[in-house]
Amino acid sequence: FTDDEVRRIISAAPEPLSTIVAITAVLGLRIGETLALRKSDVDFARHVIHIRQSVDAATREVQAVKSKASSADLPMPSGLERRLKAHLARHDAASELLFGNRNGRPFNANKLRTRQLHPLLDSLGIERGGFHSMRHGAASSLLSDGATPAVVQRQLRHSDARITLGIYGHVIGDEQRNAVQTRSARLVH
Repeated sequence: FTDDEVRRIISAAPEPLSTIVAITAVLGLRIGETLALRKSDVDFARHVIHIRQSVDAATREVQAVKSKASSADLPMPSGLERRLKAHLARHDAASELLFGNRNGRPFNANKLRTRQLHPLLDSLGIERGGFHSMRHGAASSLLSDGATPAVVQRQLRHSDARITLGIYGHVIGDEQRNAVQTRSARLVH
């Protein structure tokens, strides 16, 4: 998803989907990591979110993250911090999970996608994609904004930068044309 599409999704989505999308898209998390976040993983004093666990898509059981590299403390930008404080103010105090269902269990990512995200995308006229498309969009956007591959690799928590660049570094829209135009303007008068 492009940044514009993600903005539209966040604006139109009901809660908690809106906050789930915001966290996933801003931080480039895997949906299982987002759905496994606990209140204790959000550190407002240090402005970080601790990524330590993930929800298995098939069993919905909370387990360790995908790899050693996946476990990390990620910066929490101020906009996301405000959104999380508002979410916690509405949060069911009984659940330790940030996004637990009425039974206190993690949401089912497949049901969120098919029952909430896809109908929302259809209503907004945005091509259907899943939550992982937000991870791809985050990587592409960070690279487009000038973040180094090393920074994006660290944010996505890949063990190898080749994964970050080869799989997630999409060229969006006119980026290539704009990049070449900018270079030409510096070199050719």
